[in-house]
Amino acid sequence: MSSNESYIQNLFAGRLGGDQFGKDTKIYKFEKIKRAKRAALEANPGKELFDMGVGEPDEMADAGVVKVLQQEAEKPENRGYTDNGIEEFKIAAIQYMEKTFGIKGLDPAKHVNHTIGSKPCLAMLPSIFINPGDITLMTIPGYPVMGTHTQYLGGK
Repeated sequence: MSSNESYIQNLFAGRLGGDQFGKDTKIYKFEKIKRAKRAALEANPGKELFDMGVGEPDEMADAGVVKVLQQEAEKPENRGYTDNGIEEFKIAAIQYMEKTFGIKGLDPAKHVNHTIGSKPCLAMLPSIFINPGDITLMTIPGYPVMGTHTQYLGGK
């Protein structure tokens, strides 16, 4: 290992494993899922499997969707970052919660926070609420990222 690599390796936070970060031979969740999927396909030729592994699309988006996305991305008014979503989105989210779950009285300014997806949101939540020793309850199937970040922060 070069002195540069050694220097950088020593900078990793202790909660991530410190200077041992990235050096273990542990098989991670998504690799286990890939191996299980391969074994299941080999044992059951011709069967369709629903892959609940990494949350990436298995196929390209419909050409019409790609075209509209390109057209919208070319508009100057769609160029900037949003602070917490547009008002129309927040109102639509509240209407959905009321119609679907019967939840009334939500305030768009206080109760709706948009994210670029559920996985980034679930990754951030432990940083807000978890202290060492706290426990996170999770669904299965579901994104394991919340549990991983809980562990980084000393939770279970």
